[in-house]
Amino acid sequence: MASGSLFVTCPVSLPPGKTIARFLALRIPLTLLLTLVLYWLGHYDLILPYTGDGHYTEELAEKDWVVLMHSSLTTLVHKSVYTLLKPWGWKAWYAVMISSSLAGAMALQVLYAIRRHPAFLALNILSGSFLVFVGEVENYAWVNLFLLLTFLAVERFLEGRWALWPACLFFFTAALFHMLALFYLPALFWVMYQREAFRPWEFAVPFLLFILLAIGILLIFPREGPDLDLGRLVPLFQINRKGQLFTFFSSTHLELLLYFHRQAGFLRMIPASWIIMIWLFRRIETPFQRYLLICSLTGLAWTTVWHPDLGRLDWDLFSQMYIPLNVLAGLLLSEVWRVPGTVPRRGDPRG
Repeated sequence: MASGSLFVTCPVSLPPGKTIARFLALRIPLTLLLTLVLYWLGHYDLILPYTGDGHYTEELAEKDWVVLMHSSLTTLVHKSVYTLLKPWGWKAWYAVMISSSLAGAMALQVLYAIRRHPAFLALNILSGSFLVFVGEVENYAWVNLFLLLTFLAVERFLEGRWALWPACLFFFTAALFHMLALFYLPALFWVMYQREAFRPWEFAVPFLLFILLAIGILLIFPREGPDLDLGRLVPLFQINRKGQLFTFFSSTHLELLLYFHRQAGFLRMIPASWIIMIWLFRRIETPFQRYLLICSLTGLAWTTVWHPDLGRLDWDLFSQMYIPLNVLAGLLLSEVWRVPGTVPRRGDPRG
């Protein structure tokens, strides 16, 4: 498409015309089935370890539409699911499990849309970072779903198939679900300048909607949440406030970081994605791969400086760094491990 065009290619992969109903008839039952499977798996302690904020998340769902400031949309979704299921005798804990499992069911389909290669899917699904989608009673499933949608939309943009505004819309929706998404804003800025087709309104409109909705939610609903200040960071030389456990790169800090990487890694044992990324670093050539590299390094940076107030129980928050990393490592692995019948994606220099 010529650079002077309006670049309004269709931003969603829906089939045209009458087949939309057939598309939904497949997707809705599939999503419900996957939701139930993830919800069932979430009952097993061997699969899903306990998290420190689980009961607080349950209490928020039971309260009268109170939002957590840094994850306002997530608490509203959890509350909505609980409100729908409560008349049938559901407790808030299990309603939040359904909410997280629903996000997981959609995340599975997004991953399949990014790549169908078995190595890619296995690395993403069998890593500890995916457990936030397995019926976890916490606030991280929906933000990670919308970050995965952002990755999908960014790749479509970089391939020239979509405009950029869907990626921006998904990104700022992720930020409404949890503010940790904003750590990845520099990577989105980098994407904007990779194609001449980018138009400033594609970023400005979703950003303004995000600001308006964030302010509106906090004005309409009662709110709770910790202060988001420099005290949330690991102190450099001495402990400055109650709740801080160690100083930066102390032995306790390093031990906890290694624990988080192990918990988020493949089968909750091996940080395989870092190993694959380092091994295949020279194969990072496409703009989408470079974007994921920026996101991965950003994830490593913020989880290194952020203080885990709950110690090891904060594994789920810190596992978030593996969401972009697993996508990148899975892409690199799928390029060197060819499977008969798979077709290389456009932009693959070896395809």
